[in-house]
Amino acid sequence: MVNGAPYRHIGGMVLADHGPLSLSAARALEVFYRAEARHGRALDDRAASEGCAIRADALSRAATAAAAWRRAAGWTDPEAADR
Repeated sequence: MVNGAPYRHIGGMVLADHGPLSLSAARALEVFYRAEARHGRALDDRAASEGCAIRADALSRAATAAAAWRRAAGWTDPEAADR
């Protein structure tokens, strides 16, 4: 199992191990990982469930922090910075 999740917030961006993600992509990926965590629990696959939950939580924290940073920087619509 992977320790931790490769998602971080830096300067109003959500960064993955492969590069930046838009806020909408980060949120969509969070939804996906939450669904996978539920599926893993249904299959009694603890490692898969926990791994997906860790990634979903990291994405949520990173997207929330990135949006807050953008608002503090003057963006009234944090998603607009990705357009």
